[in-house]
Amino acid sequence: MKTRSAGWLNARSAGRLNARSAGRRLAAGLAVLSLGAAVAARAADTPEEPGQSMREIFQALQILLPPSLDDDRFGDPAQRERIQEALSTLSQGAVRLDAHGRARDAGFSFLSRSLAQDARDIERRYAAGRHREARFLLHQLIDTCVACHSRLPDPRESSLAVRFMDEGRIAELPAIERVRFETATRQFERALETYEDLLQSTSVSASDLDLMGHLDAYLEIALRVRNDPKRAEAALQRFSRRPDLPAPLRGNVRYWLVSLEALQDAAAPSSGLERGRVLMGEARNTERFPDDRSALVHYIAASGALHRYVDAHRVKDPDLGEAYYLLGRIEARVGRSFWLSQTEFLLETAIRTAPGAAWAEDAFALLEEFITLGHTGSAGVHVPPEKQRLLIELQELIEGAGEGPVRDARARLRPPVPARDAASRAGAPPRRARRSAWPPAPPRVAAGD
Repeated sequence: MKTRSAGWLNARSAGRLNARSAGRRLAAGLAVLSLGAAVAARAADTPEEPGQSMREIFQALQILLPPSLDDDRFGDPAQRERIQEALSTLSQGAVRLDAHGRARDAGFSFLSRSLAQDARDIERRYAAGRHREARFLLHQLIDTCVACHSRLPDPRESSLAVRFMDEGRIAELPAIERVRFETATRQFERALETYEDLLQSTSVSASDLDLMGHLDAYLEIALRVRNDPKRAEAALQRFSRRPDLPAPLRGNVRYWLVSLEALQDAAAPSSGLERGRVLMGEARNTERFPDDRSALVHYIAASGALHRYVDAHRVKDPDLGEAYYLLGRIEARVGRSFWLSQTEFLLETAIRTAPGAAWAEDAFALLEEFITLGHTGSAGVHVPPEKQRLLIELQELIEGAGEGPVRDARARLRPPVPARDAASRAGAPPRRARRSAWPPAPPRVAAGD
């Protein structure tokens, strides 16, 4: 299930979206091209590395991205046949990559499937003459690429990507735009250095760095990709001395510094899942109020441990389901992509993996809330029929995995959950009362109101 978070924009994500300039869109489009070059250069034609698919995607992007940087060029009738052929190649390569992704962990599978869906959509829209829509979608592919690359460590570097980054037009870009190239091409050391320069630069205000997600992105690379809390602590210590830090951000940075120091002293747990559990518990203890960002470091560190766990743990058991549940909770708290939301997919995967687990109903409650709020606006709540069917199906899975017969998911109310053994709930958040079944009944209105 692919999710666009169009309706799930809080103030921070909406601000980031509005802050995007035309120059950043140029960087986003070209970053995909450099990404294709990097992957194609190192990919081999083996079952483990989908080399042919990557080469097809790269060859298509070489043709597509230069004209896509200008509306008139992308819609030029003289370019139509060449662009349409390249879009077909892009779509075919992405579909094959999707097939490869089905043998990987669920997160990679979701992202590769999203890439394939976008590629097919771009091809159809361009063929229908909707060139601006196709151009916009082509530039959004970068979100999928960055989301995939920032999940796990990857020590490999492509010499082709390094040469690309040293080209004049790329090297001369402002740092705030160039860093997207470096992240997308897995030039993580360069990206960290660029971010650290930005944290000290007066060219971008401290508030804008936070609003546009650059602090989050820096911590993701430093903690999730490089596992280097000491380096992140030193960078944030320097950042904390900037005179333009607003009071709320200054307070968050103080919490982040304490958390980074604690990460260096913590003993390594036995597994990524256990580390994720511990860090999630510490995050809950750190947060002071809803939407508090003081626990950002704990959430990012926990997501890194959990991503490594699901990448290596291929047995479909309750532990794997719990890892996806925790990842879904983290994404719901700190995810910042306005284009590609992984929250719904992660929570759905958790429930399908272990519908009888003690946390399954909590996962359903969060998923229901996320979907409902994502489709709520001034005109009321309008959850699409396919999302309603999904919620009903997942609710029935949870009820069917418990004791007794499956209850009708459309019933207005469900009886309370039987008390569970306290030991089995140790360390888990307090259970909510059982929610009314999906779809919830509308409120009753007395006659004459």
